[in-house]
Amino acid sequence: MTHIKPELSIIIASFNARDTIEACLDSLRGQKTERSFEVLLVDSSTDGTAEFVCGHYPEVRLITSPNRLHCGGARNRALALAGAEVIAFLDADSYVDAEWVEALMETHRADYLLVGGIIDNSSASSLAAWAYYFCEYSLWLPARRQRHVREMAGCCLSFKRSAFDRYGPFIEGTYCSDTAFQWKLRRDGHKVLFTPKIRIYHQAPASFSRFITHTFEHRRAFARVKNREKRLSPLRLVMEISILPVTPLLLMGATLLRLRRCLRYLPYYLACSPLLFSGYCARSYGELVGYLQTSYEGKEGL
Repeated sequence: MTHIKPELSIIIASFNARDTIEACLDSLRGQKTERSFEVLLVDSSTDGTAEFVCGHYPEVRLITSPNRLHCGGARNRALALAGAEVIAFLDADSYVDAEWVEALMETHRADYLLVGGIIDNSSASSLAAWAYYFCEYSLWLPARRQRHVREMAGCCLSFKRSAFDRYGPFIEGTYCSDTAFQWKLRRDGHKVLFTPKIRIYHQAPASFSRFITHTFEHRRAFARVKNREKRLSPLRLVMEISILPVTPLLLMGATLLRLRRCLRYLPYYLACSPLLFSGYCARSYGELVGYLQTSYEGKEGL
């Protein structure tokens, strides 16, 4: 790794990731590449993550904050210091293949601003972890073919610096800042390239209660961001809310259809389906709460 005119800047947002950060950084340290890259870790933890990284990974550029930072704020801080023309995000609870850097840089030779790939599940022993994985990442299951996707999860998102210069910065203080960023690019006709050459492994939580809580909070934030960023009309808001009661069933079916690209995961889907359905219900309830909250806040501001 080097900090001298890197070809790639890898940005990791970390909050209380002491249990997972070692696997993440070890996978970057083990990259099989001659390309220069830097790793910037923005940490707002209270569990000793920063101290551990400082003592064991001196090559990492560590940026700390005494206050909790969501991914948008953490990434903005790192991007102000990043030196490369290609930027890649990685979550502190994910790790990558040894050829990940090479695959990223090779794919970015194509004329796409946004590039991503497979998000795989590394927590195979827990049904709750499988439910979390399908609920959060079924759009990016293992597949053989390159294709366009409507968006890429932040943990596997990479882009050319010019995309951030034009469409940034990321909104702060909330989840879903990466989604809002990609909405702006999509409005201008930019597509996200998904390629199976790029693969990350996500370490999903094994706790069912944590899965449900995270899903609710994430989708509540999604609805709030969507209502504010897209300025939904009252009619559109009613339509968004009216479909929520049947959304869990629709999502179960959509996830099953996506599994045609990865049939070996079908038994896990069937085994965890009651938990997954509960997660999709938490997702819909979170969106309902988020839409209602932003609508109420809007009325209060009149």
